[in-house]
Amino acid sequence: MFASDIITHPYHLETIKTLTSLVPAVIDEVQLAVPEAFKVPESGSVSVPLFETIVHLLARISNRAMIGAPGCRNEEFLRRQVSVAEQAIPMSQVLNWFPQIMKPAIWKLFSMIAGSKDEAIRLLVPYIQYRIQYAQQVQDNPETITDLLLRYAPEEHINSPEKLAVRVVHLNMASIHTSAIFTTHALFELAKMSPEQIDMIRTEIKSAMESEGGICNKTAVGKFHMLDSLLREIGRFHSLFSVGSSRLTLRDATLADGTVIPEGSVVALAPKPLHLNPEVYSQPEVFDPFRFSKLRQNGKDTLQSDAKHSFTTLTNNYIVFGTGKHACPGRFFAAFMVKIILAEILLAYDISFPEGASKNPRSFSFNIFTVPNPKAKLCFTKRKASSESE
Repeated sequence: MFASDIITHPYHLETIKTLTSLVPAVIDEVQLAVPEAFKVPESGSVSVPLFETIVHLLARISNRAMIGAPGCRNEEFLRRQVSVAEQAIPMSQVLNWFPQIMKPAIWKLFSMIAGSKDEAIRLLVPYIQYRIQYAQQVQDNPETITDLLLRYAPEEHINSPEKLAVRVVHLNMASIHTSAIFTTHALFELAKMSPEQIDMIRTEIKSAMESEGGICNKTAVGKFHMLDSLLREIGRFHSLFSVGSSRLTLRDATLADGTVIPEGSVVALAPKPLHLNPEVYSQPEVFDPFRFSKLRQNGKDTLQSDAKHSFTTLTNNYIVFGTGKHACPGRFFAAFMVKIILAEILLAYDISFPEGASKNPRSFSFNIFTVPNPKAKLCFTKRKASSESE
């Protein structure tokens, strides 16, 4: 689907390590995009299909960082970009049902019928061209991930905006739906909580912002420990996939117990047995949104405890983002973005399940992937001014 040099020359991964300068733009877009996504009236409530709404919200906010405004608000581009992952990921699994010799022809036929990737690239090119012009004029003030891409891109890619557009589509495909899955699960779990628990989270968010002069910035978000705990527990409890971190053995390997894995074998990790291990997690079958924030509080060394129990921290018993040197490099920025969105929603709205709806919407599974129930809805009601100022 994507050019082979994305794998052989993954220079786009370098940009993910230096995204601090993009934080103000992301916060700005969250504050603009959230009200437009939910369209909640001044009085009354609105019920929305949550996962679909959050996917498109994340697409817009993510692309504020990726290509900037106004490109991030181009509805046709966002629709095509979202479709790329929704078409490509299932199709990549379907291709496994066919012999190797047939896969290129089947994929080409499917691409011709679907067309989302090519359309997304076509719609992206004008914005990429603008970013190239900007980078040539202002070299020391990157405003988007595309500006950062240009620092590492070979000359042939800078001279061919279509090749840079392919990288942007690839990065978007890897980030939008994963972030949307976490955000959707978080909102479902928040809707189940008691008013007292929600007030605790809101109080922590407000205190963190007040400690930064009343504004939301990277430092304030780093103090959203309860939201961070909620997200880590979602990663532990709601598996995004049945197996992951797949690796191909290049030679025979012998494990500590003597098991021999032959060369050419595909090895993968199953998260559920690790994440539900009672020797590691107390009452692992119970979803506890404050599991990790309580562990933070109980830690003797605050800095070490904060790092150990953070949403993005990797351990052998928590593999949501993979493990080792190939772990997801964009998890820090994604976590920041999700927490900003959740905080904005919590401070602006009361959320609840529609009357008569299940409070445990069943997730949808396809092959190794699991996503939140695409039909489940949540109700959003604007908080009264007096509540917002508490």
